[in-house]
Amino acid sequence: MAAEVPRTTRDPRAEPLCPACGERRGLVARRHKVLGAWVPEWDVLPCRNPRCELYEVADPAEPSGRAG
Repeated sequence: MAAEVPRTTRDPRAEPLCPACGERRGLVARRHKVLGAWVPEWDVLPCRNPRCELYEVADPAEPSGRAG
């Protein structure tokens, strides 16, 4: 049997890559309460590479997005 990774586990240090330019995209942790416990929810930030076709200007209210 092949080793399987649990689908509910997200590693915050494994930042995803932009599909267009290959640069690392940031992650930001938000949290929500589930059954009385705060649970982190990791959201992927848009690409910040100005030469990328998927580039989005950073919102000043948005955190820096570097996990770890």
